[in-house]
Amino acid sequence: MSSSRDARFEWLRVCAIVFVAAHHVLLFGADVCGYLTDFVPDAKGVCGVVLNCVCVTGVNLFVMISGWFGIRRLWQPIVKLVVECAAFGAVCLLLSLLLYRFFPIENVDGRWSWLRLWESVKFTNWWFIVHYLMLVLVAPLLETALEKVGRSQLEKILVGVLVFNFIFGFWWGYVNTSGYNVVNFVMLYLLARYMRLYPEAKVVSFLRHNVWKVVIVCVALMTAWFLADKQSWSTRHSSMVWNYNCPLVVIESMALFMAFVRMKNVRPQGIDKISPYVIGLYLVQSSPNMVYYRNAMGRCLFEEYGYAGFVCAVAVLLLLSYMLSVAVLVPLRSKKLGIR
Repeated sequence: MSSSRDARFEWLRVCAIVFVAAHHVLLFGADVCGYLTDFVPDAKGVCGVVLNCVCVTGVNLFVMISGWFGIRRLWQPIVKLVVECAAFGAVCLLLSLLLYRFFPIENVDGRWSWLRLWESVKFTNWWFIVHYLMLVLVAPLLETALEKVGRSQLEKILVGVLVFNFIFGFWWGYVNTSGYNVVNFVMLYLLARYMRLYPEAKVVSFLRHNVWKVVIVCVALMTAWFLADKQSWSTRHSSMVWNYNCPLVVIESMALFMAFVRMKNVRPQGIDKISPYVIGLYLVQSSPNMVYYRNAMGRCLFEEYGYAGFVCAVAVLLLLSYMLSVAVLVPLRSKKLGIR
């Protein structure tokens, strides 16, 4: 992903990975949003829905960071991500086999095989990585276009992209139904660049001056939408309101992004020691070999301690993932290997 020493975006990266981890624990660990079992509209359930309406922006925020700065290189980020996925895939497989010896749980295969190793090291195990790599591949085309168009032309392009995503995609479902793909990433990339190039634009200015009002309204509308759509309460029926291309999710993502952009005199305060390893935090807790242990920990702590247990589960998950990320990435990115 694009890098910058601007502390605002270092904090944003960390905030985004916290949101991603919390989103996963809410859905698959605590299971309070009606994904693994039917949704229960009690205080716990509604609280979980509200929290998820905030945390669901995590992926969009990551993509918007790339759009803000632009992706200038092609093959280096591709090679880097493929190699890092392979390294984390192998490590997560070994960790899973080790954990299985002490904590054998359902759906986890505790057997070693070379085939499992091969299956574990493929970057296609992470949907986000696959579609981000596709974004990297089309970035030269996007950057060339952005250099040649003015504000009026870019606004026309954005209107077309938004109609394409929101109406033909999100609402009618012809393409990009959920936003879990590169089509949505391209839209977010362009939106972020527009926000950077034209801060005086009415929409951008409105978001900058009304960040928390916009976030509160979006969360309230998303929560009301979910509670009104009782079909989404049934098991394995993910609500449309949490699709990454849902207009409310996109608007909330833009508002949260602007919350960091408008921050002034932000100092790293140690965050620059964490943000370089965010990719590892994502790969570890989303690895197919680790998701069941992630979910089991979240479920156990939530059932025992409620939302205090949920917070603890997210914190433990991120801390352990960070330690593993540092252990893998420091030698991998050393000058000897040159994978930077």
